[in-house]
Amino acid sequence: MYIYQHKNWPRWTWNQTQVNQLLIELIGKQQHFLGKLEGLGFDIREKTALESEIKDILTNSEIEGNFLQESQIRSSIAKNLGIEMEEPTNKSTETEGAINLFLDATRNYKTLLTSERLFDWHAGLFPTGRSAGIKIEVANYRTSSEPMQIVSGAMGREKVHYEAPVSTKVPKMMGELLRYINTSEEHPFIKACVAHLWFEVIHPFEDGNGRLGRAIVDKLLCEADSSTFRYYSFSSTILKHTKEYYNELNNASVNSLEITRWMNWMMNILIKAIEQSEIILKKVDFRRQFWEKNKEIALNPRQQKVLIKLLDNTEININSDRWTRIAKCTKMTATRDINDLIEKGIFKKSESGGRSTYYQISFGE
Repeated sequence: MYIYQHKNWPRWTWNQTQVNQLLIELIGKQQHFLGKLEGLGFDIREKTALESEIKDILTNSEIEGNFLQESQIRSSIAKNLGIEMEEPTNKSTETEGAINLFLDATRNYKTLLTSERLFDWHAGLFPTGRSAGIKIEVANYRTSSEPMQIVSGAMGREKVHYEAPVSTKVPKMMGELLRYINTSEEHPFIKACVAHLWFEVIHPFEDGNGRLGRAIVDKLLCEADSSTFRYYSFSSTILKHTKEYYNELNNASVNSLEITRWMNWMMNILIKAIEQSEIILKKVDFRRQFWEKNKEIALNPRQQKVLIKLLDNTEININSDRWTRIAKCTKMTATRDINDLIEKGIFKKSESGGRSTYYQISFGE
């Protein structure tokens, strides 16, 4: 039995003791992380938000197999944050729709969530009125009398994983969900966990339900942080646990309205999201400290280009061959550039040894 067929739908229940313990842990992680951000100043907060929000928009679509233009996202989010960045030459209306969805869900997190607002989000995701070349109903809840099913397998041997409520029940069900999101006094982390499952169970649109459901989570996470910016990304964490995510959704969608397992899983995903952003924060702060320390040192354009790439991924080692590929120069020029950085104290030889000599950024440890 699907849970929406339960006589008590939608009266969700969970083990308060278990969930509250995780909620306390999650709030502790959140406050510690936000406190770190506050202590590092506006510039670091801004750049951490930039990296996290780009990831969130990219991965929210990538989970569903849709790949967007990172350059367009980076430019739009940077502009929104007041950071100067070059405009991309090519723009995609689908990418623009995903950006606008994210910005409205987060920057306007205090605004009530209504059907009309969801319809606007949906229209932005499908600007042509088509999905994978097939015409779909856009900017409206589904109305087809055909069953909305999630299936896998070859034609004739399909396996039905889930069948959503009939379309005639969707408006009433969505009214109940939107009332909960807008009026419930539960902690926003609790609301995010419940609302995401609730939305996916209803599956109110012909397509785009996963992306819209995760945007609702982003809205509620902004409410939890009392911030219009996203410093940790729910969607990028889900991408790393996609199979598990769908398994947990499927498990929570059948038999019982008792959702302790789902609540625990979602809370742990949000904890992982914050931990992942702590890594982003370290990288952003490392870059800031590096350029501050070396601001008086003269660097040629090749050196600047390679250093920017290395600072984006501090685990990468570099040798003269890799330098030539990145900087598009001869091996002799690469060797000269590297030796110059060693003399200036910016590079050091890797201690790993081996047949090839590698170099790493030195921060004067």
